[in-house]
Amino acid sequence: MKFYKNDWQRLRELREGFLKNTSHNYWHTQEDLELYDRTYAERIAWKWNAVLRDLTNLGWRSHAHHILDWGCGTAIAARTVSTWSGISQVALLDQSELALNFAHAKLRQSGCTTWNHVAWQHDQPTLLLISHVIGELDEKEVKDLASFATHADEIIWLEPGSYELSRRLGMVRQEILQAGHHLIAPCTHEDACPMFQEKQVRDWCHFFATPPPEIFQSSFWHEASHELGIDLRSLPYSFLAFAKKTHLEKKTGLSGLERLIGHPRALKAHGKLFCCGAQGVCERMLQKRDNPHLFKALIKNQETGTFTWSLNESGHIIDGRPLSS
Repeated sequence: MKFYKNDWQRLRELREGFLKNTSHNYWHTQEDLELYDRTYAERIAWKWNAVLRDLTNLGWRSHAHHILDWGCGTAIAARTVSTWSGISQVALLDQSELALNFAHAKLRQSGCTTWNHVAWQHDQPTLLLISHVIGELDEKEVKDLASFATHADEIIWLEPGSYELSRRLGMVRQEILQAGHHLIAPCTHEDACPMFQEKQVRDWCHFFATPPPEIFQSSFWHEASHELGIDLRSLPYSFLAFAKKTHLEKKTGLSGLERLIGHPRALKAHGKLFCCGAQGVCERMLQKRDNPHLFKALIKNQETGTFTWSLNESGHIIDGRPLSS
């Protein structure tokens, strides 16, 4: 698909619409959706893949019978999750008929059976997907959406990893827990979120997805980066995953787990890792001399996930084991 000057301009206009919350006027034509799906939606898919790898490492798989993609857009969330989960029954919900038609066609091309969501179907376990919508909603609408989400058996809610949107998503966490769901990720516990303690007011829960390495040799993505002003290396996101029944193989019963937040701070001979666990959030130090292999993995290569640490007398990390091992 060759992009021309007017295509890049239209994509810039679409992004401006997202930022200004003109959601009722996103899509004018089928071509708008095709342009979006080839660029912005692909970047969202890379975030979804990061979340799904995380859930796999935790030992969690969906036990739902069908997917509901809320505010589906081009259905990039449903397409990515369907491939991962094997669920081929997909309900779609969106305010745009143009987007719904596009999403149905894309999913059916991949072998899914699709329909428009009208009323909640209680007869089959549902995996609810919510993606990149919280910035378009006011406080009441977010609360209503969280209440709606509690009817699902499983929920994966993905948002951009900005300070404001991440903390808005964090407010949803307690409401869904209070409805009886179990928190699968990213938290290692179901206590109050430490990010909302007064001393953490400047912090937020966010992560970075790794884009496919081949895009850095792609002339198309090089042009996209230039035309749209996007950093191909930076894919911040925040997410929450819940289930009424956890079906966890690895996380249950383990203590001392800490989740790595954001990027590490790389210094000359050591690095600092921002960690979150049941005891709260803290910054831990890892010296290169104490564990060169772990230093390379976490500080240089910026591997992410949930870890158990071995600490020395000074409280510095000397070893760490990822939950996936």
